[in-house]
Amino acid sequence: MRKFDVIFLSAFLVGLPACRFANALQAPQTASPAQALLPTVTIPTATKIELVLTRPIKAASAKVGDAIYAQTSFPVLVSGGMAIPAGSYVEGTIAALTPPTRKSNRAVIQVLFTKIVFPNGYVIVLPGGIADAPAAATGTDVLPADTLIAITVQVSVANDLLLDNGAQIEMALGAPVMVDAKQVAQSIPLAQPPKPGQFKSATLCRTIPGTPGTPGTPDIVIPGTPGTPDTVIPGGPGMPDTVIPGIPATQATVISGSPGTPGTADIYCPSKPLVISCALVVKTPRPQPVAAR
Repeated sequence: MRKFDVIFLSAFLVGLPACRFANALQAPQTASPAQALLPTVTIPTATKIELVLTRPIKAASAKVGDAIYAQTSFPVLVSGGMAIPAGSYVEGTIAALTPPTRKSNRAVIQVLFTKIVFPNGYVIVLPGGIADAPAAATGTDVLPADTLIAITVQVSVANDLLLDNGAQIEMALGAPVMVDAKQVAQSIPLAQPPKPGQFKSATLCRTIPGTPGTPGTPDIVIPGTPGTPDTVIPGGPGMPDTVIPGIPATQATVISGSPGTPGTADIYCPSKPLVISCALVVKTPRPQPVAAR
């Protein structure tokens, strides 16, 4: 992996929100020599994978069964070698949805992740990715091994999105996943991790009734006093006149008025939804019915 790619991956993790991994490792995207000798690599259960959303979830139209698209933002390492390079694509479906209300600014989105597409086109299907697809569409009967993630978001009913482009979430595997070591090695040179600022916000500003500002008060002008003319007392024969100077006029006094207040804009841009937490939803197997004797 090139030097600037390693620097980028380190910088990308600086601003991760609460929904992040504790085991994020800074390592180049290369396969270890020992791993290269193995036909397959097993990624353990509960391995956490950092993702960024590549398509927003709109509040008005989101429903159970909708597809979710994301991209890995950090490589997944197993035994010191690469198992999933950064830049791989991840697909899932909405299995359950609890939108925000006027009394609660929280939304919970349960996503069943179903497959990972590597940069070279190699596809691995996550446990439950095929067999449970109809169940995921209805949000029922999710199995214990499925990769079902509950994403809690801080969002209000005023938002037009439940999750924005570039939202950082995490996925934890519900069961072990085996990947072809040769396919992984071939995909590493093609990997292009997402870059900071790559995903532009999809939230839409909308027009709302604005309010006019208040007018200010005018200046108050207090007129000055007029001056008096000079007084001239004629002198006697051979004597000059006596001049008594008048009083000069005073200038007007100006008391400044108060400024007006600005009105409110008629454009409203909602704040971006904030991911608070991500958690693997663990399902317990349903008890099997006992056959009647």
